[in-house]
Formats: sequence, structure tokens, C-alpha cells
Amino acid sequence: MPFSRFSLLCTVLFLLGISLTAPLARADIESVRVVGDGEFTRITMWADEAVEARVLMSGDAGPAQILVSLEGAANTSGPPVPVPPATGVSGYGWQSGFLAFTLAKPMMVARQLNLPPTGDEPRYRLVIDLAAVSQARFRQAVQRDANSVSQRAQIHLAAASPTLPEVSARPAPQGHEVVLEPARPEPGRYLIVIDPGHGGRDPGATARSGLREKDVVLRAAHTLKEILEEDERFTVRMTRADDEFIELEDRVTRAREWGADLFISLHADAAASSDVAGASVYTISERGEGRIERESQRNDWQIEIEDGISEEVGGILEQLTLRETKSNSGYFAQLLLPELAEAGPVLRNTHREAGFYVLLAPDVPAVLLEMGFLTNGADAQRLASPAGRRRTAQAVADAIDTYFDRQDLILVSN
Repeated sequence: MPFSRFSLLCTVLFLLGISLTAPLARADIESVRVVGDGEFTRITMWADEAVEARVLMSGDAGPAQILVSLEGAANTSGPPVPVPPATGVSGYGWQSGFLAFTLAKPMMVARQLNLPPTGDEPRYRLVIDLAAVSQARFRQAVQRDANSVSQRAQIHLAAASPTLPEVSARPAPQGHEVVLEPARPEPGRYLIVIDPGHGGRDPGATARSGLREKDVVLRAAHTLKEILEEDERFTVRMTRADDEFIELEDRVTRAREWGADLFISLHADAAASSDVAGASVYTISERGEGRIERESQRNDWQIEIEDGISEEVGGILEQLTLRETKSNSGYFAQLLLPELAEAGPVLRNTHREAGFYVLLAPDVPAVLLEMGFLTNGADAQRLASPAGRRRTAQAVADAIDTYFDRQDLILVSN
């Protein structure tokens, strides 16, 4: 009987003294360190032997995690090291055969290195570099890795897993808001989502004085939140509560998952001429509507339809939802315009249409408010002033109040 390729390979390996069934060297992970700023974070593991690893994403049935499958790693002999909260990693520990790093924000592997000992470092190192990504991209990676996570967990199930206590980050700074899980409003209350534009590495427009758009809109958002929360009808969430960069698709995704009844994105404009001044309001354009279906499929923004309804009827209901969303967005914009005119200058063509990404939610009425022009001296001064920002925030709050008065009347009449 002729040799198969596998038999020939086994013969060659036998002559070389190598066994296919020989166990991998069982390395000790001597220490783990996590450093970074949450935008770019590095995990380093030191071992007494070379360690092969496969990194997977997890998050469907629990917290968002980076799972490191360490082939041949026997245990962790070094003491756990606290994780700095700014790294975006909230803790780590052994879990079903994985060394699991729990994430405070969506991140993915940008690079993985296996480094041999050097003159300065006598141990082996496994380096995993993480980069912040959108929640939509992270979820796609979770779905991609789901089968591999399940298979590797089953392989490790029969074996005793090494014991490493869960290491947590120190409490995050007060005011920092990271939400990966849905947070629905209380029954009987309307949920308003305020989206301060830009943030983090994206400053937006800048005034001659150095005033940055990302700072102006964040302060205005906090003011608007405070005003709205004085009304028991409203629950208010912000897509960012500090100087953090949030991907555009995540701003929309968060609003939908929180169950938003209204989405308001705050911005401050810029123009080539310093004479241009005044606030303006944008709602979705006809061209922008063409992007909704594509982005909904890419980000899994599914409109909730009752079970048992035929595909044809479901399609009709989806179209009705899209029309109602656009109609309500336009109605709120029309309520907002006269309130803004009372609070300060507005552009002549105040209500505009555009295809801005934050307006693409298929089932959440949304507007983008340009509060003024940082390239105009008077507008910049008004927006830099707490009193000026409060006048604009109060105008938005008054329009929201009128908008939901109408919603209450519709509910009563039905």
C-alpha cells in the first residue's frame, strides 16, 4: 500500500525526532500589563516560553471582550496588575480557557507580535495592540468570531482552566459615560438623545479666539440636558458626556438601542466669510434617504415589526415608519425655528436638508442644529458665553416641550 502524504510527513518528522502528538510546551504567563489611552491600547504578556495565541472578539451574550486563546499556556504565575481606567480595558481574567480582557469601549486588534528574548528583555513577549472602532464594526467582528469562540470554549471545557483573579480598573472619572448595552426609558417618559458633535481627536470648527466646536457643543449639550431633566416627562441621554470621539454610526446606534423618541445633534458652523451668522436646522434630504436602507443593513438597524406579519405587509409597515420618521423630524424642525429666532440670529434659509449620517436612523426623528458660526465674531462670542448658550438650549427645550405636547394629544385621542 503506497504511503499517503500524511504518512510520509509522519515518517519524516519521526526521523527528525518530532511527534505530531507531543504536547505543546506549557508556558507560564509571568505578568500582564495594559497601557494606552483607549484610542490606542497595548496589552503585553511576558512568558518563560514562546506562546502562540489567537485573539477573538466576544460580546453577544455578555460584556464586550477581547478573548486571547493561549496555546500551551499553563498558568499565570505573576500577581495581577491593576488596569488604568483610561486604557479602555476595565479588567481581565481567565474565562473558559481564554484570557479575557473586558472592554469599556469597542476596540479591535490592530497588530499582534510575538517577540523573542533580547539582551534587555530575557523573556518572551506577546504584544497585542488595540484600536478603538465603531460599535457596528465590533459587532461584525463578534459575529465573525462566534463559532470559533464556541468551539475553543468547548475544547477547554474538559480541562482545568488556570486561575487568575479578575483584575478591574479603578473607577472611571465621574461624568464619563460609556454605554454598550441598551438603556430603554422608563415607561411613560420620553427619551431625548443629545449628540454633541465631534469630540476627542476631532475638534470641528475653530474660532479665531481658539474656541473649538467640540467644546462649545458639549457645554451646550450639558445645559440642554439640565433644562430638560427639570421636566418629569423626559429622560435624557448624551452620546458623549466628555471629550471623547464617537463614530457616527455609533451615535445613531446608541440612540436606537436606548429607544430614543427624538435625536438632536448639536454643532457650530464655519464659513469662508466672517459676515455669515445665525443658527440653522437640518433634516434628512431626499438624497440622504437613499442611504438609509444601505446603512440600516450594514449596521443592523432593523425596524421592529410584529411577528407573524407577511413579508409584503412588513415592507409596507417599514415604509410607513420611514415616512412618519421624516414627517416628525420636519415637524420638530418647524417648531424649533421660531424658538431659535427668539434666542438669537438665524440664517435666512434656516430650515435646510442634507444627508448627514446622524440623520439616517430609520425610526428615530432627528435634526442637526448648527447653533451659529464660529467664524463670525458675534456668534462666537454668543456661543462662548454661558448665557448665550443657555438661550439657545432653552429655545431647543421649548420646542421639545411643544413637540411632545402634540405627541401626548395624539396618544389621548387614540
